[in-house]
Amino acid sequence: MKWLISLMALLVITGCTSPTVFLTTERLAKEDRAELITVLSQSGFQVEPTIGVRIPEAFPDVVVATNPANENPDFFSKLERIIQQQSLAPVSYQKLYQQKHYYKGRDVGLYVRGNEPELRLPPVLRGDEDTCNGQRIILEFINKNKLKIDVEGEEIISYTADYRTVLPNTVYANLESVDNTVKFKLSQVSVETYAGMRTADKLVVTSNGNSILPIGCEFMIIHY
Repeated sequence: MKWLISLMALLVITGCTSPTVFLTTERLAKEDRAELITVLSQSGFQVEPTIGVRIPEAFPDVVVATNPANENPDFFSKLERIIQQQSLAPVSYQKLYQQKHYYKGRDVGLYVRGNEPELRLPPVLRGDEDTCNGQRIILEFINKNKLKIDVEGEEIISYTADYRTVLPNTVYANLESVDNTVKFKLSQVSVETYAGMRTADKLVVTSNGNSILPIGCEFMIIHY
């Protein structure tokens, strides 16, 4: 009898478990993002913010992505009502099979693009050998989604990475062949040069470093 009661309790718990909402944001103010997470959580949603995921350019500003078999009208109505209360853009729905945008079972992806200014990134920066494991590295932002790293030696070894920015000063990059997401911090500093004091953009690895990009590895470009 006890095992039957335990089994019924497990079924009730499993049945009541809320799907996970994987939240991806771009150009959304930090305060608005935090408020959205809080409101969703307080409304009973399990929220999992994503790292290193880009919102496809073809997506409207607010998208709920599901797998084609996910049918849960009450869940979607409640989610849409909360999004509308946050004065965000109208909700669009996408049923997807793609790798990064496919969600199993009843889980969904919520993509929100705000209207904050984008983080301005310098096109090319040179790494500091002393902080980058003695490596001579050039980091280049190719476009809004991709960056390239050239490690100079007897021959140049190149790596590419998907990246995304988070205001006010953070860059996340997923380097090819490396599992973790590297986090950078961008700042402006004053440096002394042969032409006097000049302003420079400085990009520093702050977490999840690896052998190519260790924590503390610094990149800089000086503006003359």
